[in-house]
Parts: sequence; structure tokens; C-alpha cells
Amino acid sequence: MRLSIAIPTFEYNGKGKEFLDFLFRTIEIQTFKDFEVVVSDHSKDDKLIDVIHDFKNKFDIKYVKNKNDLDNGPANTNNALRNCSGDIIKVMFQDDFFYDNEALKKIYDSFDDQHDWLVCGSNHTKNNGQSFYRNFYPRWNKRIIKGVNTISSPSVMAAKKKVFDQIKFDQSLVMMMDCEIYYHIKKEFGEPIYLHDVLVSNRVHQDQISSRYNALSNSSSELASEVKYCLSKHLN
Repeated sequence: MRLSIAIPTFEYNGKGKEFLDFLFRTIEIQTFKDFEVVVSDHSKDDKLIDVIHDFKNKFDIKYVKNKNDLDNGPANTNNALRNCSGDIIKVMFQDDFFYDNEALKKIYDSFDDQHDWLVCGSNHTKNNGQSFYRNFYPRWNKRIIKGVNTISSPSVMAAKKKVFDQIKFDQSLVMMMDCEIYYHIKKEFGEPIYLHDVLVSNRVHQDQISSRYNALSNSSSELASEVKYCLSKHLN
């Protein structure tokens, strides 16, 4: 198996089936076909099984019901990563989707012997893919460990299996889970490939993790606390 797509899932306030179905439809039309899809499901119900059944004959799906560390997004993402067998693992969040039907091919073909991970361009949609805005191209900055995210969501990331065998998402983080793992992987494996091609669309909606936490009255203090933890973990 040359590539795995790791998808952590949950109910998403009743929108989980809709989001996963939309993502699967963008996977189904990929021109690159040597892949598996690994779904780690944190849902407290079994409604996502319907989507799995709808697509089980269209591509290889490994479904894992994950009852451990419920409501911990990094933990569920790590469980998806652990169950992947591909040489390259593509992280994909449930509410995001592929913008380009050659995304997997472009990602796989971009890897070389000098780089162990990759980040690609992305855009945003507020209306389920009817229109798109804000093309975003990843770049590094020294303040990423302080939460200045110039890469985008984890859905733009792919890495060789050996990377995720060694490094997982920090399960104590929420708002900094993306910036911390970018910093950690770069520290251990060097620069990523910066693929300046828009391959992924980030869905903007009120139920996304970042929106829910930014709406909290103490979001600034929570972020400051996570940044302090990350600085202590990596710089002290």
C-alpha cells in the first residue's frame, strides 16, 4: 500500500455523516488509486457506518470504532495514524475535503529521498464547496511554536510512515495541536516539501474545533497556556 488517508471522525453535532460523505466523494474521484482510507470513529452512536457501507465497494476502507479518550481530537487522530499501513500517510479531517482530483497523485509524486513530510496549499469554503476563497500557501516562520500558524490545518499535511511512527499529536493540546506537531516534526526530520498547489479545502463553519474554542470567553488564556506548555516542551 503506497498511501493511507487517516480520518478521525465524530458526530459533529449531527453533521458527521454529511461531512464524511462529502469527503469520501472527493476521495472516490482521485486519479491515484493505490490507497487505503482509515477511519477512527469517536462517535457515541453508529450513524457513520451508513457512509462506510455506501463506499465500501468503491475504495479500501478500514473502519475502527474508537471508544478510548472520547472527545480528545488529537487522541483520535493518533488512533487513525496507528492503524495506517501506507508508505505515506495523509492526514484528513472529517469536515475538510480534497479540492483537486489529482491531489493524492501530486502528493505522492512530490516525495523524494531528501524530505520526510509535506504540506500543500489550501483554500476555504463556507457553503459546502459551492464557492471558495482565500488561497493559502504554506510557509515556515519562527513563531509557529507560539501559535502563529502559516501552514494551515493538519489536513494539508502528509508524511512518511516513519514520521508518524515516531511523532504523534500531543493529546494535551487543542488549539496548538497543529502548530506543535509541525514544529516537532521539523525539529526531528527537517524541512517539509512546500507544495504550492491548492489541493485541500478547509470548511469554515460554526461547529469546527477552532470556531468553538475561539468563541469561549477564556480562549486567549487557554491559548496562552498551551503556548507556554509547548515552549517548555521544546525549548527548555
